[in-house]
Amino acid sequence: MVVRNLVSWNAMIAAYEQINAGGDAIKLFRRMQTEKVEFDYITMVSVISACASLGALNSGRWVHELVKTKGFETNVSIANALIDLYAKCGNIELATDVFERLPHRSVVSWTSMIGACASHGHAEDALKFFSKMRDEGVRPNSFTFTAVLTACRHSGLVQEVRKHFESKMKGYFIMPAVEHCACMVDLLARAGFFLGACRIHGNLELAEIVAKRLFQLDPQTVTFHILMSHIYAEFGRWEDVVRLRNLMKKKESKKLPGRSLVEVNQRFHPFLSGSRSHPP
Repeated sequence: MVVRNLVSWNAMIAAYEQINAGGDAIKLFRRMQTEKVEFDYITMVSVISACASLGALNSGRWVHELVKTKGFETNVSIANALIDLYAKCGNIELATDVFERLPHRSVVSWTSMIGACASHGHAEDALKFFSKMRDEGVRPNSFTFTAVLTACRHSGLVQEVRKHFESKMKGYFIMPAVEHCACMVDLLARAGFFLGACRIHGNLELAEIVAKRLFQLDPQTVTFHILMSHIYAEFGRWEDVVRLRNLMKKKESKKLPGRSLVEVNQRFHPFLSGSRSHPP
């Protein structure tokens, strides 16, 4: 292009961000800065989202400072993106600080904060935000309840998740979506209600159906395999016990190493857990 305006830059940065090429999006934004092109809040949302996808906290904080210089910090779209960024980088305190500075909090802002707490296992904080949200008269939506149920699910709060699952229908007339039912099923399954009940009542046929579904939902977790092997053992199905134990050994051997990313001097260096070197 002979002439590039702000829309052109925004479109290209957003394109990189949307195809998960966050590093390229940030590089292009730095080039935009070098060429003295003024950015707007739309630019910032894409760049912050790119930082979030990479877990690039240092770049994210740098962008946050630029946001402050422009007076964009109270923009709801930017604030929500910053909350998501800091949550994905594991810094709930910074996410909370952004949230508390918002003069007007939309349902999206509340949901983002509840989801941030939920994703890091802070169920009590997530429920506190949800309670405060309702106290301030903000009506939760379907996504809010997904975040709340997720928080309860991760912490094994069976009674809490049942209460909120029922309240969304009775108090807010929100019909259960697939995500809500999945949270309920996942929590009850992890708590051993389904397979445990099948074991107590000696219902092997139903146990096999439930186990098959659980293996599909969470193939990396061997807990369900162990419980199912116990059920097979009680029925004298020793061949199936051996089969499941062999399957568990295979899963353990196929576990992929953890991946992470380090940001040094504005460059991103990905690496694998246990690795002693990485490409230059």
